[in-house]
Amino acid sequence: MIRYNTCVIGIAALCTMALVSCEPNKDAGMETPEVASLDLSLRDTTVAPNQNFYRYANGGWLDKTEIPADRSAWGSFHELFENNEKVLSFVLEEATKGEIYDENSNEIKAANFYTSAMDSLGIEKMGAEPLKPMLAQIDELQSKADLESTLSALQMIGITPFFNIFVGIDDKQTDKYIMNLTQSGLGLPDRDYYFREDNTGKDIIAGYKAYIAKLFVLVGEDSIAASAQAENIFTLESKMAEQSMTRLERRNPETTYNNISLADLQERSAWIDWKSFFAGIGVDEISEINVNQLEYISNMPEIIATTDLASIKDYLKLRFVSSSTGYLSNDFVMAGFDFYSKQLSGQQEMRPRAKRMVNATNRNLGDALSKLYVDEVFPPEAKEKCLEMVNNIKAAMHKRIDQLTWMSEETKQEAHMKLDKLKVKIGYPEEWEDYSSLEISKDNYVQNRWNANVFANKENFGKLGQPIDQDEWFMAASQVNAYYNPPANEIVFPAGILQPPFYNYKADEAVNYGGIGAVIGHEITHGFDDQGRKYNHEGELKDWWTEEDAAEFDKRAEVMVEQYDAFTVQDTLNVNGKLTLGENIADLGGMLIAYDALQMFYEKNGRPENINGMTPEQRFFMSQATLWRGKYRPQLEQRLLIGDTHSPGKFRVNGPLSSMTAFYEAFGINEGDPLWRSKEQRVDIW
Repeated sequence: MIRYNTCVIGIAALCTMALVSCEPNKDAGMETPEVASLDLSLRDTTVAPNQNFYRYANGGWLDKTEIPADRSAWGSFHELFENNEKVLSFVLEEATKGEIYDENSNEIKAANFYTSAMDSLGIEKMGAEPLKPMLAQIDELQSKADLESTLSALQMIGITPFFNIFVGIDDKQTDKYIMNLTQSGLGLPDRDYYFREDNTGKDIIAGYKAYIAKLFVLVGEDSIAASAQAENIFTLESKMAEQSMTRLERRNPETTYNNISLADLQERSAWIDWKSFFAGIGVDEISEINVNQLEYISNMPEIIATTDLASIKDYLKLRFVSSSTGYLSNDFVMAGFDFYSKQLSGQQEMRPRAKRMVNATNRNLGDALSKLYVDEVFPPEAKEKCLEMVNNIKAAMHKRIDQLTWMSEETKQEAHMKLDKLKVKIGYPEEWEDYSSLEISKDNYVQNRWNANVFANKENFGKLGQPIDQDEWFMAASQVNAYYNPPANEIVFPAGILQPPFYNYKADEAVNYGGIGAVIGHEITHGFDDQGRKYNHEGELKDWWTEEDAAEFDKRAEVMVEQYDAFTVQDTLNVNGKLTLGENIADLGGMLIAYDALQMFYEKNGRPENINGMTPEQRFFMSQATLWRGKYRPQLEQRLLIGDTHSPGKFRVNGPLSSMTAFYEAFGINEGDPLWRSKEQRVDIW
């Protein structure tokens, strides 16, 4: 776990107007479907571009698309995810044949993990049996002073009650790693859920308590006792939530950087022996810790002191069982689904087991499956052309920095230096993870999952005192996503997102720059958003702005906050402009520099003709708009408004476009049109 800006990227039909076919991997035997074009039939031509461009570009799709019963949302992102899932299923099925791989190879590890996950009969026979050793260990606790050994054991298998730890690059000394300690252990999606007084909030709290009681019944408790345990656990978690930082507060890296000594931590939060806890996870030499939420950790002694031992033990059991439900028998799986997927997100049906298990394999042994995936779908030519696009967009960003009228030369020089030093990772890592020491069997799914967590944690904790691994990736190469990592000053684009029709190295440049180009620009801009700008060219959390330039940035950002605060999603529910500010800045900045890069490309290579009556600029904006098409069930939409740092898709289109002069020119937006804004109302940062 690290602190980085993750962008859940929507995927859309972004190829040329003419159909483009991709060549199948004939050696592997998998047929790759023909790539769809930028489909103009998905528009709603009853809506003019100057009224609601999101609707104009996607209205036909919105009208005819239904969210599948086994999904809580559906959109361009999910469409690509589904396509990638087919590739992952294919390569995994090939690996399970086991004819060409060594018995201890990564491929066989993935195959065995998947085989154990698909053994539903064996899993049903086990029932709650795999949970009993840890539940017994928790039962044996005699006092609150004995907690650290159990907390260490839980941490190693990926269970994080009360707090979580991970090793990452030190934000202020980026040539070394540091241990981080963060708030953790709430069962509801966000601290604010514990204090909701509206009817929906009360229903969620009631549903959560019922879920807790259900889990205790499944592990053998009496139903009356289980209900009492649920009430006590909710009381404890409410105390934790009250002391927890809000999601908005956690966005500020200056607030979450609190480097203290182990002795200071012990003095501030003496409810456990921290040295013994760290020894229990194999970390014997530790002198300093970054406590991300210092007030929360400092208040833990009071929380523990005012909670009886029985409730603490029940809370530990809950966190252990709840974190394991998806890997156990069907009654546990359904308990988790009914609350987290159905009540909280509105999903009507569970996804087919094979699809769930393919993704579980990819989450736990990402490099094992991703290497097979990359071999199947991501040729070197695609990587080379994508890197060329990144360099073009970086050049456009340099040009925009030079043209800023509100920024001093002193700050501009530092901005150029940061951009020059930005590292770029495309497709897949230079070296794949070696899972040879990871024990994976064919017949114990939940134990395989715990083993994978122990493997990952040992590797993470083992980085302390080691040189920075410049080649490390924090996403599997098959993942449909991208990120910017501030202390490493790097942008990363897995092969999973660099796929047709979202990105096609054979496609029209206007569509590619409007698609993956806008995403590349988005991630670059994260290095210069309201929080990313606080890191310098070395990735250090160090102020490099003049006081006047910082004030000017904040003034311009406030225009964006006010704009997004006014966007209504459901009835009286609006976008949170401050929570989403970083992503909104990155959306606008990404489009601006991708558009500029496209124009620079045309200056060098010549301007193409119109296609189907659309200019290259119009195709660029159409491509961007289809990125964010999507439909959400109301429950999930409300949940995202509370906790997601991204704005809803409609406003990821109409919001940035209303501040882009190039969009006004491309579609003839005039004063008085719904999308028109005066120059004072337009956001002008990058």
